[in-house]
Amino acid sequence: MGLAVAGALSTTLVPFTASPAWAQDCVASARAPSLSHTQLANRRNFQVREAVVCLINAQRAQQGLPALTYNQNLTSAAHEHASASVEQKWWGPGKDPHTNPQTGSTPQSRIQGAGYCPNPVSWRFAEIAYTGWGGQGTPDAAVNWWMNSPPHRANILDPGLREIGRWAQPGAADPAGTDASGAGTYVVTFGSCQQ
Repeated sequence: MGLAVAGALSTTLVPFTASPAWAQDCVASARAPSLSHTQLANRRNFQVREAVVCLINAQRAQQGLPALTYNQNLTSAAHEHASASVEQKWWGPGKDPHTNPQTGSTPQSRIQGAGYCPNPVSWRFAEIAYTGWGGQGTPDAAVNWWMNSPPHRANILDPGLREIGRWAQPGAADPAGTDASGAGTYVVTFGSCQQ
């Protein structure tokens, strides 16, 4: 069984439920077996990213919250961070997965650098990140972990956040998962912008 790493937090995975009436398709695709790195990169990455959004919005709907809407700039920030994380592999116990040690980039600098909410009257943002392997590199495992981690759950269920960007990158961001099968790294960015 693989290890799931997201910041310095650790928690026991407890299955969550999504209402079959409106979330059955996203749950089914999120539990699909992981493909190889090349297959995920070439054929399934879009489907995997959409499964993450679907599962997050399913959790919000269960709490009576509106669905998050897609934002390309937030996705660009998530893509940049997930790709760098897998390439550099700095995540792990005691490491901050949200600050790139080579560039010093933070969620705020990446989101602003991607062009989200220029010249705002007010704005908010958040980022959640996850890496897993050996059966724990799926969208379902990522959202399950986040929902069982109070700070990550709070971001997902924050009624003040309205937009979402997401990226799923094949491979692990933690050096412990370097050669493991079924590895996936997920970065989700959230925002709310008033201009």
